[in-house]
Amino acid sequence: MLVGFGLIAAPLALGLGAAPLVTGVLVGAVCVSLALAGTDTSGRGTIPLAAHAVYDRAIGVGLVLAAAIFAIAGEPVATALFGGLGLVALLVTSITSYSARAA
Repeated sequence: MLVGFGLIAAPLALGLGAAPLVTGVLVGAVCVSLALAGTDTSGRGTIPLAAHAVYDRAIGVGLVLAAAIFAIAGEPVATALFGGLGLVALLVTSITSYSARAA
């Protein structure tokens, strides 16, 4: 969830252009929504843990790919922001055990 809020706020705070700003807000909103959807293991509005794991990894890979695109476009600050957050997301998903907690 912190990555999501960071993606929403950081491009504006860093004074980045329209493309990094829109990308940050969209991907940040998806991250926050995904984090909130994974707060319970059953019931309406939740997703299976296996799907949550796949989405988390996909967001990390997507952020790294976005960083590569921003690097090609000559946006070094956006490259560092999205690449760094993508690597952090991949690191966190690699050490997270996606299993239900006992009540």
